[in-house]
Amino acid sequence: MWAAGRQILGLSENEFWSLSPRELSELFRLENKIRKKEKTEADFRAGVVASTIANVFRNPKKKKKAYRPQDFMPQEKKEVKQKSWKDQLKFVEKLNDALGGQDKRGGAA
Repeated sequence: MWAAGRQILGLSENEFWSLSPRELSELFRLENKIRKKEKTEADFRAGVVASTIANVFRNPKKKKKAYRPQDFMPQEKKEVKQKSWKDQLKFVEKLNDALGGQDKRGGAA
């Protein structure tokens, strides 16, 4: 913790030892929030460059809408709701049917 407080937060020795664990935790939380914001801003700047280049070479007949910086930014993973086994089975059955497969379970479906 001491090294992280000194290196990441830039605290002096006296500043570090004068903080309570709760205060130190809050400083780390704020630092993490700032770094996340800076990363998003950097990703946006890179997206501006990438979208500009992509739009220069974009064929407007094939792609009518211009690219946006967000099209080139990494997306945060969203939590995917787990589907029930029945819903998964229905999906697989439809996919199997669409691809011309056979149901070899020997019964229903």
